[in-house]
Amino acid sequence: MASMGGVASSRKSPVLPPDKGSFPLDHFQECKEHMTRYLKCMKQHGGDHAACKEDTKKYLSCRMENGLMTKEDLGKFGLDTDVDLQASRAAQQAHMDRANQRRQEGFVAGKARGQERL
Repeated sequence: MASMGGVASSRKSPVLPPDKGSFPLDHFQECKEHMTRYLKCMKQHGGDHAACKEDTKKYLSCRMENGLMTKEDLGKFGLDTDVDLQASRAAQQAHMDRANQRRQEGFVAGKARGQERL
């Protein structure tokens, strides 16, 4: 009798580990102070991660020092360079303004390309 709802597959897709390996929980709360400071900063700045860069560095460094994650160069996380916070916020605001303007105007397929194909 055929199964209801589709064909069962005998092949299973392979299970792949996370890119960075496991991410153990901080059971002994070795980095809780840094985590709390980071979360408080994020809340104060409305989720603006650029404003909490120093807290992010301290939290990740603590995790690396205590064997809670693999030691990596913070540059791989985008934390090595000094970001001009004002320029970053201005660019983000400009992007949001353009997106809001498009939403208000409504979406018309092909409008962004102009009338080239007519």
